Amino acid sequence: MKKATGILVATLFPILSAGTARAVELQGGLGLTAYGSSWRGDVGGGGMLHLGVRFSHVIALDFLGWESLARVDRRVNTGLTFGVVGYLPREGTRPFARLFAIHQHEEGLVSVEESPATVALGIGAGIRHRVGAGLSLGAAVPVTKGEKSVWSVTPRATAIYLPDPLGPKLYFGVESTFGFDMVL
Repeated sequence: MKKATGILVATLFPILSAGTARAVELQGGLGLTAYGSSWRGDVGGGGMLHLGVRFSHVIALDFLGWESLARVDRRVNTGLTFGVVGYLPREGTRPFARLFAIHQHEEGLVSVEESPATVALGIGAGIRHRVGAGLSLGAAVPVTKGEKSVWSVTPRATAIYLPDPLGPKLYFGVESTFGFDMVL
């Protein structure tokens, strides 16, 4: 364990302490998601929100959430994820990997129609609360650059695993957000 910690520190210290890499950036974006699940014929899609803070152009802590409609059981899925993102420190297009924890609400459309205001809060009738983990691979592709900000399109591929038997165990999807990174 001590050896692994030492290797991690030796690897990250030069990146995080470099004179040009001390910026803290706010991240935000809106986007779309489309996915399939391990249930036969189950596909869905919806809108998403991304918020984050990136340190030293390399590591970010973020929130990504979505509301989507899925085909099987005509259900609404609310995904709430918190993740750690590692970016390759380079100019231009920035590839990344995101590891995240997810809390997902799955609720039949009938229940949503009865009480639409409670969907995102997870307190409606018939909601299945599920937890799991996921991995996304993608790239932030700059569209325009200002003095302290960069606007980017960020496509990503995502896999999610939810181990309980209440719904599909696996989700696979593609997402894209349009957003910004702003240096503080």
